[in-house]
Amino acid sequence: MKILVAPNCFKESLTSIEVARHIGIGLRRASKKYSVVEVPLADGGTGTTRIITTIFDGDYTECPVTGPMGDPVTGVYGSIPSQRVAIIELAQAAGLSLVHPSKRNPMISSTRGVGQMLMHALSRGYRKFIIGIGDSATIDCGSGALFELGIRFLDCSGNAIEPSCSGLMQLRSIDTTALDARIAKARLTIASDVKNVLTGRYGAIVYAKQKGARSRDMPVIRRALRNFKKVILEQFGTDLDTIPGSGAAGGIGGAFVALLKAQIVSGFGLVQEFVRLEEEVATSDIVITGEGRIDEESMYGKTLKRVVDMAYIHKKPVILIAGSITRSTILKKKYNILACYSLLRTGRSKKRAIEDAGSLLERIAYEIGRNIREQA
Repeated sequence: MKILVAPNCFKESLTSIEVARHIGIGLRRASKKYSVVEVPLADGGTGTTRIITTIFDGDYTECPVTGPMGDPVTGVYGSIPSQRVAIIELAQAAGLSLVHPSKRNPMISSTRGVGQMLMHALSRGYRKFIIGIGDSATIDCGSGALFELGIRFLDCSGNAIEPSCSGLMQLRSIDTTALDARIAKARLTIASDVKNVLTGRYGAIVYAKQKGARSRDMPVIRRALRNFKKVILEQFGTDLDTIPGSGAAGGIGGAFVALLKAQIVSGFGLVQEFVRLEEEVATSDIVITGEGRIDEESMYGKTLKRVVDMAYIHKKPVILIAGSITRSTILKKKYNILACYSLLRTGRSKKRAIEDAGSLLERIAYEIGRNIREQA
């Protein structure tokens, strides 16, 4: 029996590679007769670099960068030397996981480290980039990253503003004359499945609170986003609210499209092609997938739902595993979902479940493996 294990990451706990490995351990412990195939997934967020780099037997490079709150961190990016491609994750330099929940503040957090990683890769000769922008702690419209690449963001007096969300309130013009010529000629592919535009009710503001925004910050963030949109439209003729995904990662997606001529593609689509997911689903007997939290949103275009849809097309039964599953989630029979498992059902608190996620996944997978064996 072939069991396909194809999860997304459990945010702020385990990468999708770690999740798949722990589930695989539990299944193999239940029966040595199972053919367990681990295919970790990503959608442009955490894990994207490692998955793509591993598939192409690429290299990893460490470089010191500025973290989202200004502290030094070590960023890691992947590369495929034969194709001169570098794979960069925003989360490595400006991700939520780099900031303690009590210190998150999207008013001042910055993507400067992302620009520093790009500059480091440029210095090593890379001119093609895949940039995953999921799991960000920022709403600076990429101004921090672009600042590191040579772009200057100016106020009404021609002075440089702080490249942050609060700084964007004073933005009046953008000077691109000092943009690094190497990045100007590079090819940038943005991997993201977030379709939000920059402004409006469903713009980048949607993710502000999970990045630490307080209620009193929300009106300021809205004005900053609208101001950035206004300057881009007036100076470069690009209406960011007409570009799906321009609000991704606090606006960096749209900024890179407008100022660096980047292309936004589906992060899941990119990864699933590399790992040949559909081929693996079609040849499996059971598909196990999951993510940190399964809720109503999981059933609308997220990685988990797309795996479920693919399994449904190929008439493969699915088992879901998550850190938590909300009661409001409606799991319709039409999706052929055999069972759902939550790490929180073990009675542990959320904090303990996150800390013990690896061992809990192995225990649940062992239980799943025993059930499958008994019902076979």
